[in-house]
Amino acid sequence: MSDPAVAPDPAPAAPPPPAASKAKVFARRLTSTLALWALVTAAIVHGRGSLFFVLLGLLGIAGVREFVTMDKTLPSPWRRGLIFVSVLWFAITFTICQRTGQPWSPLIDLAFIAGITLTAFLPVLFRPLEGRATLWAIVYTVAGFIYVPWLSSFMTRVLYLPGREDDGWLRGLPYLVFLIAATKFTDCGAYVMGSLIGKHKMIPHISPGKTWEGMIGAALGALGAGLAVYFGWQSRMPLLTPLSASVLCLVLAAVCVVGDLAESVIKRCLEVKDSGNFLPGIGGSLDLIDSLLFTAPIFYFYLWYVSTPAL
Repeated sequence: MSDPAVAPDPAPAAPPPPAASKAKVFARRLTSTLALWALVTAAIVHGRGSLFFVLLGLLGIAGVREFVTMDKTLPSPWRRGLIFVSVLWFAITFTICQRTGQPWSPLIDLAFIAGITLTAFLPVLFRPLEGRATLWAIVYTVAGFIYVPWLSSFMTRVLYLPGREDDGWLRGLPYLVFLIAATKFTDCGAYVMGSLIGKHKMIPHISPGKTWEGMIGAALGALGAGLAVYFGWQSRMPLLTPLSASVLCLVLAAVCVVGDLAESVIKRCLEVKDSGNFLPGIGGSLDLIDSLLFTAPIFYFYLWYVSTPAL
């Protein structure tokens, strides 16, 4: 008989599942990206903007929800407040674009920034102060609105900046597809080149997987995809030239990397791996649009500059 005083040996732990190969990870990332943005593009073409608003709004709200849930310490009043103001933001700005056919007034931006600041301070009137934790909740809420809903709105501004054709076709559609293609294929190009020849780490304390060799692939991916869209729609993109389109691809590639690293900073500070898990190989919706949050404003302000005669 075994000695009852001696505890039995613990059962051996199950071996961890084998890591997916780089080829499979890349295939999942590429498939998720192409499928989702193909759906967005089809919605713009078919719905003259309305279905695009639904998809972009859902992505934006999902991104906001992921942002507030990444910080497990954020109290529920601030979570609900940021989500409520974000839903209101998408509904009002999309409605204005649909009715006027033009990007909304900057006054709306200022009104909502003031509104989210007020919303962030309201909960402290009804609950005890908790020092830096309360201050963090206020700052996190205001920063979250600017980071996700406000920055993502520049994709809609790109879409509506050039106006509409007589048949309702949005002149900004080719520009938006150019932006998406250059930005997302930056990610793909960087991943491929970094996986094949990447040796020199770029910023290992933020993103250990990014290499300087990957930046070459990022530039090539942006140039290949962006110029393919430009030359395919050149007659409908009078605000760009072959030279400016090429330079913009390189600029967007650099900004795209910064946008991707920005979300990595947030995730590392909050000790989370992905913002969500509904997109295979990518993560959450915030993981999908993180780079676009930074490239869309840069591209919009360039288009605004070259389309304004007074400048």
